[in-house]
Amino acid sequence: MLIFNKKKKNLNNIYNKIVEESKVCYNFLYSKRSDADHFREVFQLNLILILWYMKTKNISQNYLEYLIKIFIKDLEGMVIELGGSETSLRKKIRKFIENFYGRLYAFSELFDNFENEGKKKLKDVISKNLKSPLVTNLMINYLSLNYNHLKKLDEKDFWKANLFKNQ
Repeated sequence: MLIFNKKKKNLNNIYNKIVEESKVCYNFLYSKRSDADHFREVFQLNLILILWYMKTKNISQNYLEYLIKIFIKDLEGMVIELGGSETSLRKKIRKFIENFYGRLYAFSELFDNFENEGKKKLKDVISKNLKSPLVTNLMINYLSLNYNHLKKLDEKDFWKANLFKNQ
């Protein structure tokens, strides 16, 4: 249990790093707009990339689940903060979570086969999953860069939250 508590602190740092990086990426991609949906898309893609990395490095499933639980709690807080009632919270969160798991599956499969299918497949998946076609090429380059960075990332650096490669 003590090991999990130490890792839990590291996982919180990792989650916070995902949030920070998502803000930077969001501000770069959507510099002229402010939209919670677009931020959530960027954040989900960053979280999915990290979860994929953890799975490929055979990091404990409990740690992956912990990051997802934090994400769900944040979603709940966001819905309430944006004026959603607590009575309809479950219904709204269920839609977000279904969307997230669908993306998690699609992008994990894509990252598993990234070497074979490359940017073309990534473009197809992003075009289907992102609402704004204006940022598709930037997002493809961003994800490709970070995919390559994470692929080479040592697990020790991961636990130090050295997760993303800046553009």
